[in-house]
Amino acid sequence: MRDTRLKFLLVEDESSYAVLLEELLRDSGFLQYELVHAKRMSEAEERLAGEHFDVVLLDLTLPDSHGLSTYTRVKTLAPSLPVVLLTGNDDEKLAFQAVREGAQDYLVKGQLDGKMLLRAIRYAIERKRAEEELRESEEFFRLISENVTDLIAVIDRDGKRLYCSPSYKPLLGDPTKLPGTDSFEEIHPEDHARVRQIFQGAIRSGVGQRTEYRLITRSGRLRHIESQLSAIRDAAGKPSKVVVVSRDITERKEAVGVLRQALSDLKASHEQLQATQLQLIQSERLEAVSTFASGVAHEVKNPLQTVILGIDYLSHHFPATNAEATMVLSEMGGAVQRADAIIRGLLEFSIQNKREVKEEDLNAIVEHALRAVEHELIDYPIRVIKQLAPDVPLVRLDARTMKHVFINLLLYCIRAMAEGGELAVRTSVQPLSEKVGQFKAGETVVIAEVETIRAADSESHANSASDSNASGHSENKPGGLGINVLKKIVELSGGAISIASQGDGGNRYAITFKPQREEEKHEKEDSGHR
Repeated sequence: MRDTRLKFLLVEDESSYAVLLEELLRDSGFLQYELVHAKRMSEAEERLAGEHFDVVLLDLTLPDSHGLSTYTRVKTLAPSLPVVLLTGNDDEKLAFQAVREGAQDYLVKGQLDGKMLLRAIRYAIERKRAEEELRESEEFFRLISENVTDLIAVIDRDGKRLYCSPSYKPLLGDPTKLPGTDSFEEIHPEDHARVRQIFQGAIRSGVGQRTEYRLITRSGRLRHIESQLSAIRDAAGKPSKVVVVSRDITERKEAVGVLRQALSDLKASHEQLQATQLQLIQSERLEAVSTFASGVAHEVKNPLQTVILGIDYLSHHFPATNAEATMVLSEMGGAVQRADAIIRGLLEFSIQNKREVKEEDLNAIVEHALRAVEHELIDYPIRVIKQLAPDVPLVRLDARTMKHVFINLLLYCIRAMAEGGELAVRTSVQPLSEKVGQFKAGETVVIAEVETIRAADSESHANSASDSNASGHSENKPGGLGINVLKKIVELSGGAISIASQGDGGNRYAITFKPQREEEKHEKEDSGHR
């Protein structure tokens, strides 16, 4: 401050005291300053209106102004200017009152020296600066709180409101009447305990948290609120209050619900369209209806029998007097019996269309399946890699059934790589490194592999190994039949499917069969000759 040029306005009617004050300023250490002397209040007002000053040194008793009104006139004309009062011994009470009104300090004329004057001026400037910063901060906060739509509240340790922003008015009424009320009162009863626990956790730990809950407005409406709690610490560093910034997210949640329903409907329509397209494009799938019917029937038959037994048990153990329960059980029994009849019909249908099991070339079956899906590959940026091992041993199976298994699997993989990649199809003869289905580790088998290799920039959003886990559960992905149905068909044909997730987000499907050994082949031929 001593190296900064300051400009003082001295309002004092005694010229001798003005000379003394200038000497004190010089002796106090101020190297760069300018002192402007005004003997009357009117002269001071003219100066303040036309010039800039850093501090006003003001005598409360002037020829044209007396008492507290002298300070009031200066404050009105220059509200941001720090004022140090100069008083006599009899005016200390009046000076103290002026300090309470906003003056920065007062000095008693008969007790004044250079150091005291320096300190008073320095403190006056710093105190006024702090007051202005505080005022600006308060004004800034007021403007924010009055203009934002977010709900801002300050809550004490007991959950009582200390402050609520004007944005609370549409929900809880006049915000000026909310301080002192319970901040948990309007929270939905089912959310009350959880929100209170989060609040108490923030008070204990000082760590803010975010939560969602339902709030019942004064008009009885239910609103969904999202709040961020932040703890305020006291001088000892302990959390003493919580600032809660909230937002009404009711419309957003409703919009999300509508969007989810629309997406669900769109997904269902898309899946239905894919299934229809697959049936129209792949005419050969009609030949495999009996195979699919058999797989589906085997999947549904056992659980359906359990339901039938359960209904029968309930029918015999419910009181006959309960007419409503009897009627419901009767309707359920009729519906299940109709479903059972459909399953039996599927089984009969599949039995009537007997399979032709004989030694078949697995490479030829794979080649046929690849040709069948060529039309589908046109619509996707997928490169097919075909690596069929020569001299693959024959395997005993129904070629028509297995052809459609591979067609379904290939379509499943193609649809799951809509964003592009590579589809590798391989056959091989090799010993197993671990047990697969009914095949033991070390046993030599014939394997047909279908591997999806995603493009580097594609997102992995379908066809993951989790879709078909060890327990056989799967989602009904594009391609019509789920993997669990294909697994059942392969198992009924004497084979097994294993699924492994790849590091690039793709999957590897390995269909394993037992090869027809030469000695087994000769034994069958010999028995035929006999």
